Amino acid sequence: MPYTVDTRISRRNIGLALRGASLGALGVAMLMAAPAFAQSDVPTQTVAGDKGIQQETAPQDEVASGVDAQTGNDIVVTGFRASLQNSLNIKRNSNQIVDAITAEDIAEFPDANLAESIQRLPGVSIDRDNGEGRTITVRGLGGDFQMVRLNGADAQNIAGGNNSDSGANRSRGFDFNTFASELFGGIKVTKSTAAENDEGSLGAIIDLTTGRPLAYKGNRFALGGEAEYRENGKSFNPRFTGLASVHVTDNFGILVSGAYQKQDQQIDAYRRNIGVFEYTYRNSQIAGVTPNAFGFARPSTAGTGATFGSDPAAYAAVTPTTIIPGLPSVGRQYLDYERIGATATMQWKPNPGTEITLDGVFSRYDQNSNNTGITPIGLNRNGTNARVISTGSAGLRAIGTANGYADRVALYANCVPSAIIDCNGDQAGNGVGQTPLAGYFNSLNPNNLNPFDYYNNPASPGYVATANQIGYYNELLGRPNTKIREAHVNGAGQADYMVLDDVDWRSFADTQFGRTDFKQVTLNVHQEFAPNFYADATGGWSKSEFRAYGLLAEVNAIDKDGYVFDERGDGKMPVFNPGFDVANPANWTLVKGLSTIRYFTNTVDNEFKVARVNFTYEALPEMSIKFGATAKEFAYEGDQGRRNQSIEAINPTLAESHLNITDLGQTIGFGQGLTVSQGTPTSYFAPDINKFINQFGINCNCVNKWGDFRAVVDGRQRSGVTERDVSGYFQVDYNFDLLGRPLRGNVGMRVANTRVSGSGNVGGADGVAGLAVTAQNEYWDWLPSMNANWEVMDGLLIRFAASKVMSRPQLSSLTPGTTAFTTSLNSNGTAPTLTVGNPYLNPFRATNLDLSFEKYFAHNGLIAVNLFKKNIDTFPQQVALEAPLSAVFEPDVYQQVLSFITNAALLNYTRAGGTWGIRQFKDAPGGDIKGIEINLQTDFFFLPGFLKHFGVTANYTHIDSSLSYLTGTVLNTSQTISGTAANTYAEGPFLNTSPDAFNATLYYEDSKFSARVSGAYRTRYVNRFPLATGTCSVGTTTVGGGPCNSPVFADFGYNEDQLNIDFAISYAVTDFAKLSLEGRNMTNEPQYRTMYAANPVSQTYAGTGRIVTAGLRLSF
Repeated sequence: MPYTVDTRISRRNIGLALRGASLGALGVAMLMAAPAFAQSDVPTQTVAGDKGIQQETAPQDEVASGVDAQTGNDIVVTGFRASLQNSLNIKRNSNQIVDAITAEDIAEFPDANLAESIQRLPGVSIDRDNGEGRTITVRGLGGDFQMVRLNGADAQNIAGGNNSDSGANRSRGFDFNTFASELFGGIKVTKSTAAENDEGSLGAIIDLTTGRPLAYKGNRFALGGEAEYRENGKSFNPRFTGLASVHVTDNFGILVSGAYQKQDQQIDAYRRNIGVFEYTYRNSQIAGVTPNAFGFARPSTAGTGATFGSDPAAYAAVTPTTIIPGLPSVGRQYLDYERIGATATMQWKPNPGTEITLDGVFSRYDQNSNNTGITPIGLNRNGTNARVISTGSAGLRAIGTANGYADRVALYANCVPSAIIDCNGDQAGNGVGQTPLAGYFNSLNPNNLNPFDYYNNPASPGYVATANQIGYYNELLGRPNTKIREAHVNGAGQADYMVLDDVDWRSFADTQFGRTDFKQVTLNVHQEFAPNFYADATGGWSKSEFRAYGLLAEVNAIDKDGYVFDERGDGKMPVFNPGFDVANPANWTLVKGLSTIRYFTNTVDNEFKVARVNFTYEALPEMSIKFGATAKEFAYEGDQGRRNQSIEAINPTLAESHLNITDLGQTIGFGQGLTVSQGTPTSYFAPDINKFINQFGINCNCVNKWGDFRAVVDGRQRSGVTERDVSGYFQVDYNFDLLGRPLRGNVGMRVANTRVSGSGNVGGADGVAGLAVTAQNEYWDWLPSMNANWEVMDGLLIRFAASKVMSRPQLSSLTPGTTAFTTSLNSNGTAPTLTVGNPYLNPFRATNLDLSFEKYFAHNGLIAVNLFKKNIDTFPQQVALEAPLSAVFEPDVYQQVLSFITNAALLNYTRAGGTWGIRQFKDAPGGDIKGIEINLQTDFFFLPGFLKHFGVTANYTHIDSSLSYLTGTVLNTSQTISGTAANTYAEGPFLNTSPDAFNATLYYEDSKFSARVSGAYRTRYVNRFPLATGTCSVGTTTVGGGPCNSPVFADFGYNEDQLNIDFAISYAVTDFAKLSLEGRNMTNEPQYRTMYAANPVSQTYAGTGRIVTAGLRLSF
């Protein structure tokens, strides 16, 4: 019997889009994660912008059963094959280059969220966070260069980070992990643009749609429940879904759906924090020493005392610019989250020419992340003071005098009462002008003494007797007190082996409790005014609100000997041996002036409004004229508060609180899912955040008897951007024969105007809002585009597309405020520093070219080869400048900034044109991306017997990308960003772009049983550049003669090769019930990241473990 595939193309189905992506089948299938309920009619949908377009799909009762039904002499493809064919129909009939996922193609895979589903499309890769897809990359471009639309309206949502102080996503990227995939009916990724598409994407337009009630005949209901087992932590977690679709009348329907998921997981990891503290000299100059000395304790032959004692040969090997493992750690993350989502749709077709659809979407994502671990924190500290080293009048002045007290108090952290700091701890006010406790020099709170009093007053429980009243000073020095016993430095200038004594250790619990609420309402109207003239209108509003607070608590072990770090082996994890029993609580304590308690609050709000109208006039059978306009408003606000940094380390000790260390902590295991190096601990003692809350009330956001735990404003983190975009377009669609073969496509022009208003604060700090500033910018873009599709023979399509595209800059770059601002002039000669945004940035602009060959054949068959190239003209990047402050701000703002500077020396220096170390985003040259996608899809219809029930989908993507990265060169006022300095730029690949990626699925499906195994592989890619931003070039001298303690770290971070294997099995017990078994990450693939191009070293080695889910789905 012949196999029938509808390949007819008419002007009524040209430009088929996801709005017609069999949403009836999709809505139920997504919610059930399986074929849904029976339906006797064939669902049809009308696509926005294409009058009367209908997509025919297999009857839903046949899809649900998976039977290959026969009608006359034709075979009707059903089940999973039908969903694949629907996706091919969307791809084939579109005037643009698209890929789509429909019906069971989503629901039948073990997809944790939307990102896990989208990754199976050609050219799409995902970046996992905590073992789950969070963001995606399309053809080498990440979330900032994509447009995500939900039911036709742009969507912007936010998820938090994993640490107490990590902010939310403040870019334009979309966090896919906040949504359950079951809420959506389909996904379409449009890779070439047309004039009728809204501007704002360099990479792709990603359309997400929910279900439509009138796509089903009669009332339908579905329920599903699953239990998920996670190998790491041995936890079981529930997942529930439900859908109800009701026809109120024949032309009016209501559909509601909901999804709930709870997850508890554990992730063990070795991490090496990225930062400038990897340079030996950075912030480690031993104060008061001539000649200058940096880093570790000097050789034992040079003298005695706390800053002496290293082995001479080992000390000589580690030079000031040697890269050392500054903050490596091992630890376990406890991650709990809940997803709650709901959709509601009302669909009304009052007459054949009118369709009105109202959609509402709500999602709530609660995430609690608790990172625990141990790290040699002393390697990132320098507590040396020149007066302790010096003698005579330059040394510590006489005990008992005011100057003598001042000299010694300055050696420690100190709580100074002010309008925003209450040192009293009795909620009696802000503490300003309070009298110190009887017998103490500067302490106000008997439950929480200041460090000087704590260590040097005989009445204190922490008294340390010394001849010159500097008790415990040597123990708090940090890196200058640490002795190098052995060391090896490789050819890349990295210390890959070190044995250290007198190391200070931190055991920490770093927690964030975050909630993301997303709400959206959209109204879509299709109206025919005449048989050949119609309009599609969209109005939408959405808001994403992120609220979080974070806590960090630590305990410490001081001056521990025998720490071994050895990365000379071949494993993914170095030898990390602390040299003492880290699991023994007796080795840990609360250290006054060191053990930190932090409290953060985070808020980010994104609000979006859109109004769009598109008109279509079918002037001729071969030609349609389209025109329309769009107006959008996007508003972003971000804010962060934190406990005042000056008192974070002034907290009660065990002696003051009359507690045992076990009252504040717990023993935690390490090593799940990892190959742990020999000597690395497999358990450790760590703080328990809940115990700290119970004992000290550290999350009260108040003043209590233990101290001031309020989160105060931090002006550095307060910013806002309002963006208003207005655009219009004119487009001609054509459909005629060329050389006797169908040629169709479109050509058009879009014009867009962008107005940006940014707000921020200059000079903000802990408890200081700073100087409020605003700035405005406006620019125009003219964006021509064309798409041509020629069917040169039956089933063989050649496509060509060309367009000018743009994507607007990252939100965090557009604020005119500062995130770092020096408030005084440093005596060591280091230039004052400033980090500031730039609201005057131009957008990212590019030219996109596509050439595609697609061969369609029977039984869901497709072989496609797509060639693409993106020439990116402008690509804003952050640069380091050495320039006067007047070169950064507009004249009126500059005068305001001068009036804000209160330090006389800094003000005179600035007025005189003194050089500042400045970090700012500037317009910079771009690069190019070119690549090839190869896509294969077919059933094994040619095999005998049961083998014909097998099939395969596979795709391969190769990308060659190059971007001109700004290197560590610091520009001056005589250089432009496109300056002639030979080492201003370095060529490298685009971030998050794998040169090679491969996805494949082998499936089997008959009337009862379905099984699939899928693999997703991507090669090593760059995930970060630079490793750290800075204001000066690496070295021990700067413009003013002092060391550069904020150097530009111009090197790369990488994600290494990764292969994820998933499977799904289902069995239809009855026509209404189906059992399922699914698995993710079945090979226990770890997350493995490295850094440094010359000689990569391990940066993250984390195991998320295997995940298995069993479930039951019902439909009726």
